[in-house]
Amino acid sequence: MSSTLEVESEIKPFRHQRQFAFAPFMEEYDRVNDFFLIGGYGCGKSFSIVLLILNIVNQFDGHEITVGLGSVTISLFRKTIWVDLERILKMSGSIYSYDKQQNIIRIGTISFQVIPVENPGNIYAYNFSIFICDEIDELPQDKALMAFTAIHERTRVRLPGGRSAFACFATTAQGYKGCYQITEELKKKKKPFVLMRGHTRDNTSLSPSYLKDLESLYNENEKEAFLEGKFVNLSTGRVYGDYNGKECAWSEFEPGPDETIFIGQDKNIGFCWGVSLFKREGKLFIHRTFNFESLGSAPLQMRQAYPTNPIEWFPDASAEEIINLYIKEIRANGIQPRLSGHNPSVIERIFCVNKMFKSGRLFVIDNGKNEHLDMSLKVRQFDDKGEPQKGRGEKSPDHVCDALEYVLFRIVMSDLDYRDIAEIAKKMNQAQKIRIGSTAA
Repeated sequence: MSSTLEVESEIKPFRHQRQFAFAPFMEEYDRVNDFFLIGGYGCGKSFSIVLLILNIVNQFDGHEITVGLGSVTISLFRKTIWVDLERILKMSGSIYSYDKQQNIIRIGTISFQVIPVENPGNIYAYNFSIFICDEIDELPQDKALMAFTAIHERTRVRLPGGRSAFACFATTAQGYKGCYQITEELKKKKKPFVLMRGHTRDNTSLSPSYLKDLESLYNENEKEAFLEGKFVNLSTGRVYGDYNGKECAWSEFEPGPDETIFIGQDKNIGFCWGVSLFKREGKLFIHRTFNFESLGSAPLQMRQAYPTNPIEWFPDASAEEIINLYIKEIRANGIQPRLSGHNPSVIERIFCVNKMFKSGRLFVIDNGKNEHLDMSLKVRQFDDKGEPQKGRGEKSPDHVCDALEYVLFRIVMSDLDYRDIAEIAKKMNQAQKIRIGSTAA
C-alpha cells in the first residue's frame, strides 16, 4: 500500500513510538514473542499502536493474516486508537472497512479483530498471528493475568516468512499490578521479552505548562509511574504496604522434626492455596505454600510435607461444613483442625500481616517454595472503594494471601509474644473503611 507508506514518511514519531512499531520486525528480536511499551500519561501510546498497525499492513499486505486488537472496552478503542487510525487511513487514501457488528477492521488483506479484553474469555474464540493489547494494566489484576494467558494461547499462527507469532502491549504502569507481575514471571521463566519506556516529556507536542501542572499533581513515586513509565511501589494502593521482599526474606532453613507447623488454607473450586509457618525465638517463618486440588486432598499432602511435625490447621471458616466431611481423614493424619466458626475481619487480619512484617517478627523463607506468595504480597491492591481486591483466577493474589491471613491472625491473637499487635488490631477493627498499609498505626 504505497499511499500508507507516503503518509508514514511524513510522520515524525517519538523514539519510543519507533521502537514499538519496528522492534518486532528487527532481526535481533526475531525469537522474542512479547513486546511491552510502558509509558507515562500523554506519551503517545495510542498512536504508537497506530504506527504498529500501519507497519504490519506494510509488512504483510498481500497475505491473509488475522491480528487481534485488544482494548479494555470497544468504546475505549473507538475513542482512542480508531480515531487516529481512521484519520491516517483517510489521509493515505487506503482501502479499508470497519464492520462494527463483528468488530472487524480490514486494511488490504489484513483482518484486525477488535476484542474487549475486560472479558478474557472473548479471546479464546480466535487464532491470531499478532495480538496488540492496549492498557492491560487498567484491568483488575486477575483479569490482566487471565488476558495475558489467553492472548498467549491464541496468538500462535506463524507469519508469512516464518516469523513466529508475537504479542505487543502498550500501557501505563499502575504500580505493582498485572503488567509488573507478567514481566516478573517472564523473567523467572527466562523467557525473553522487550520492554520499552515512553516518558511523558518525550511528547514534544505537550506544552511546558501542561507538563509542569502534571508534575505538581504527583508524589515522587507517582511521577515515576505516571510520567516515566516505571514500575514502582504506589504504596497507598498496596494492601501489604509494610512488606518489603528483600528485608522480609530469610535465608533457607528448615523446621526441626518436632517443631509445630501452623497451616492456613483458603477454599476455592479447583484450587485451595495453603501457607505453612513455624515459630522460633519469637519470630514466625513462612516455610512454604501449597496449592491443593481440593480440601479433601490437603491432609495427606500436608502430612507428606511434614512427616513427624505436629500440625495445626487453620482453614477458611466458610468451608467448615466441607471440612467436617473429611474430619476422620484429617485426624487420621495426626492433624489438629483449628475451627473458629467464622473468619476474622479483613481489617484485623491485614493489619496483623503488615505489622508482623514491620516489627521484624515475620519472614518469608527464600527456598523456592514461596514465589507466588512473595509476588502476591507485593502486588495485591485496594480497589476504588478502599477494599482489598478480590479475584477469581488461580493466580489472583488474594487467595494465597487469605490463607496467610487466616493462620497468622489466629496465632497473633493467641500468642502472648504478639500481644502488642493483637491489642492494636482489635482497636483497628472498630474503625470504618481504614486503609491498612505502611502508614497504619
